[in-house]
Amino acid sequence: MFKKVPKTVWSLIIVVASIMPFGLMKTDYYFMAPGPPYQWDIKIEGTEFYDYEGNLYQLTVRRDEANYFTYIWAKVDNSVDLYSREVILPKGVTPQELSEISMQNMKTSENVAIAVALDSLDYEIETQGDGVLVVGILEDSPVAGKLLKEDLITSINNEEIKSTTEFIALLRTYEIGDIVSIGIIREGIKKSIETKLIEHIDYENEPMVGFLASTPNQRFVFPISIDIDTGNVGGPSAGLMMALNVYNSLIENDITNGIKVAGTGTIEIDGSVGPVGGVKQKVIAAKNAGASLILVPTANFNDIKSYIDDDTNIIPVDTFKQALEVIFEYSSR
Repeated sequence: MFKKVPKTVWSLIIVVASIMPFGLMKTDYYFMAPGPPYQWDIKIEGTEFYDYEGNLYQLTVRRDEANYFTYIWAKVDNSVDLYSREVILPKGVTPQELSEISMQNMKTSENVAIAVALDSLDYEIETQGDGVLVVGILEDSPVAGKLLKEDLITSINNEEIKSTTEFIALLRTYEIGDIVSIGIIREGIKKSIETKLIEHIDYENEPMVGFLASTPNQRFVFPISIDIDTGNVGGPSAGLMMALNVYNSLIENDITNGIKVAGTGTIEIDGSVGPVGGVKQKVIAAKNAGASLILVPTANFNDIKSYIDDDTNIIPVDTFKQALEVIFEYSSR
């Protein structure tokens, strides 16, 4: 015998069913929410490696197009933020292309992280690449109409660049408002453009040109084989923690000393740590995972220092070396 469903329940089901199609409609926003922390699975061949008891969590965010249900969710949940579509998705770039760019950036970040970790342990490495490929122009960018999709950038002020990591590292030697000359190859012809550097749309006091980029054929020649299983996680913000994980796997003494460390930050070939998006969501995820030490880029620190409490230390870092020093000092207490 089945119990009779009360009329109020049927009424609720009817209301939910009637609004369901509307709720699933896309808005003009993207949402960003805390994602799961990752402990990378790293495979190493060609040298001795070590397991460790502590954690070096990479922090992630969930980011996707917001429907009306997730839009309302963001309005009532402080851990979820909304971003207008043009901030996340540059003009002329499809969501599928954005996903592909994100995965490519992750692969590039993985290789740079391995290079930084190996270099800090005095391994010999080589890097090669074909330049910086323009894959999209941001809305209201000063290079709109000057740079075109598929342009290959090869220099800044006549200094040769072979990858996006070199491009970003060189860009950081300039100031917001500086005029720079960018050398490009367009349809096989060498050209140059001039543009003013603007403030990054996400990171305070960080200069940018205003386009999305990838590195065609970026490759490193490593003396040993290292593979990081990144799964379906994309973007460049895992660089710092990947480098720390690789480093800790190659030394006998565990730098974590058994504690939970979490962090985020891009990594450049010179070891510098750069800002990331969604830092609030990442810190919330780290706290939920029970991390007692959280590393963030210095450029992001002002956005999340209010989350420091008796159970959580949030430390800003500028370089891979500094991150190592912070972990050593904290885990040795």
